Amino acid sequence: MDRRKFIASTGAAAAGAFLINPVTGMAAGTTAQRAKKRLALVGLGVRGTGMYGHNLLRDYSDYVEMVAVCDQNPGRVKVGREMIGVNCPVYTDLEEMIRNERPETLIVTTWDDTHHEVVNKGMEMGCDIIVEKPLTIDEVKAQSIIDAEKKYGKKCIVTFNYRYPPYRAKMKELIMEGMIGDVTSVDFQWQINHSHLQAYMMRWHGEANRGGTLWVHKSTHHFDMVNWFINSEPVQVQAYSARERFGDKGPFRGKNCRNCAHTSKCPYYWNINENERLRRLYADNEHYDGYIRDNCVFRHQINSFEKHSAIVKYANGVYLNYSLTADTDYSGYWIAFNGTKGRLEARALGYPRKDHIDIVFTPVSIYNDKPAEVITVPFASGGHWGGDPIMNDKLFKNPDMPDPLGQQAGIRDGVMSILIGIAARKSVAENRAVDIAGLTSLVPQAVKPPFSG
Repeated sequence: MDRRKFIASTGAAAAGAFLINPVTGMAAGTTAQRAKKRLALVGLGVRGTGMYGHNLLRDYSDYVEMVAVCDQNPGRVKVGREMIGVNCPVYTDLEEMIRNERPETLIVTTWDDTHHEVVNKGMEMGCDIIVEKPLTIDEVKAQSIIDAEKKYGKKCIVTFNYRYPPYRAKMKELIMEGMIGDVTSVDFQWQINHSHLQAYMMRWHGEANRGGTLWVHKSTHHFDMVNWFINSEPVQVQAYSARERFGDKGPFRGKNCRNCAHTSKCPYYWNINENERLRRLYADNEHYDGYIRDNCVFRHQINSFEKHSAIVKYANGVYLNYSLTADTDYSGYWIAFNGTKGRLEARALGYPRKDHIDIVFTPVSIYNDKPAEVITVPFASGGHWGGDPIMNDKLFKNPDMPDPLGQQAGIRDGVMSILIGIAARKSVAENRAVDIAGLTSLVPQAVKPPFSG
């Protein structure tokens, strides 16, 4: 049976063979027989109360116990606990929470610019860490996390769920098998539609001192995907970006969307009070800390960008041609790997959604006698194209499950992904190519060092 017929006959099971969870029945000594892991959650926004709050306890309550939750906002922490559906102590002081509750693992879903403070303090006080991407927003904060990990010897996992969807794992498998030979270059285009970008600009993500710009907050996912796919680390970045619609480019501005004199003519008007969950989490509690969830998208503080283009050189000689277009009516991405024996590419549309991804292989005929083919991989159930349940199974259900594709990520992975975005910001500001070496103490390697877990 040829490869195409084999894949067609075996379907998703064959396409995602590396991702099948081997733990179908719990034998002696496996996770099911261990005491529940004691978790604490810091940061009770949408991601914290959802993916790492309510959904986590819904799916993994047999394996984990939420011993406490923490947020700087005393109103939001109480509402967040209710939304999670847990009856545990609430705190606004991180150190007090760790001293009193002694969690084994701290889940960090705070603002990006505070990640380093929570991660470092958690490790200092004896906790392992699970931290949302991006690891942090600049090289100084990144170095502090590198130093803390070395000093305290605790484990820190960065939740790069973009590594886990079955079709991406299949692409990684095919590259590892040598289907396209040695990778020489990568073409990667990502598009964010207007409503997605509007949500970023309304929130703290539009301000570089909080979110590091989309070069870091969003693109960290994309850069990590490439680092992982080609198994190498970046050495130099040349980038360009611009802001043409939001911030001080706007024709008018108001206090926020709820209290604005321009709602009748603003194309971005949005009423947060029509969304009960967001109203209860944010609008009802903004008087505690002053955080406004529905800020004006034309406020002068916005200094993030809408369009981004970069060339990244890797230590193994691969070139990445990357763009993030964050102001369109289109949502989705296209990625292609060019190799000495062929080309592998995939296109994912945000809308209209499909139920599968076609991975297209085109051989270099003079070096490869394989035929061109289309490898279809169905989407799995669960968030992020089926990636979230696979990642969370290893995080919370069975940490010892095999990881043949090296999908779990640590601090080095987190740092290397953000350093591309940090270098891109510097490149834009200084109009020059920026070297990765010297930004932190980490020296880029041609072969990416594996995360030991």
